Amino acid sequence: MTASSVLVTEREFARTYDGGTYDDAWRAVQQYRHAVSFSVDHPDQGYTSIATKVGFPQSRVRSWVDAGHTPSVVTGLYAARKHGWIDITFNDNEFMGLNILVASIYSGGMIASDHWQPIFTLTESEFDSKCVAALELSGVGYTVRKERNSNRGKSVRPGEDGAILGRVLHVLGAPVGSKAHSESLSLPWYLEEAPLEVRKQFVQAYLSNRSTTSSDSHSVQIIEERSDTYREELAELIESIAGESVTAGERSVTISAAAVESLGLD
Repeated sequence: MTASSVLVTEREFARTYDGGTYDDAWRAVQQYRHAVSFSVDHPDQGYTSIATKVGFPQSRVRSWVDAGHTPSVVTGLYAARKHGWIDITFNDNEFMGLNILVASIYSGGMIASDHWQPIFTLTESEFDSKCVAALELSGVGYTVRKERNSNRGKSVRPGEDGAILGRVLHVLGAPVGSKAHSESLSLPWYLEEAPLEVRKQFVQAYLSNRSTTSSDSHSVQIIEERSDTYREELAELIESIAGESVTAGERSVTISAAAVESLGLD
C-alpha cells in the first residue's frame, strides 16, 4: 500500500448495506446506474421495455425510472462522496479527521449496530476535544448530549450524515457494536502500512481518551479490558512510534516515561 492507495472504494462502502433492502447492495448500485442511464439515453422507452432490455425486475425499474426513487445505498454514496470520503487516500486532508474518529471509536466510542451512528464519550473539555475537532474537520459538525445513564458523561454525535460517517469508519476498520468482549477485535487494517504521521496521530487521539498517569507520575497506562492479543498489538503500535519501551500487561498497556516523552505526552 502506498500513500496514494485508495482506502474507501464505492464497492466497499456499498457492502455495508448488504443484508438490508438488498442482499448485494453493490450490484443494486450498478443496476440502478445502468437502468437510469438507459432511460436517459432512450427517453421514449417505458419502464417495462427498459426492464426487459437491461434484464432487471420490472418493479425495481419502475421504482427507479417512473417513481424517481433512489436506493438508500446510492444516496449514501452521494453523501460520502460529497464529504470527500470515497476514493480517499492518506494524502487527502479529509483523512486526518477520519483517522482521529477511528481512533476515537476504539478508545472512547462506538458505532451503533442498529442505526450506524457513531457515538463518542466526551472525556475532555468540549472545546478541546480531538473528537469534536475531527467532526468539524470532516464537515459534519456535532451535537453534544447528556446520556440517560447518569454514570456516564456527555456524548458527542455527528451533526449530520452520521450513519454515512459510521459506514465509512467501518470500512476503515472501526468495529460496529460492542467491543469489550470481542476476541477478534484488532486495530484498523490501514495502520499496518500507514505513514508514521498517520500512526502517530491515531495513537495520540487514542491516548487522549484512555490514558491515565501511573502512580510514579512518569509512565502512562491504558486500562484495556480486551484480549491479550489486542493489548499486545496496541503496545507494539505505540512502541513502533515512540521508539521506547511499551509493555502489555494482564489488564493494561504501560507506556514508559521515555516513551511518554517521545510521544510528546508529558
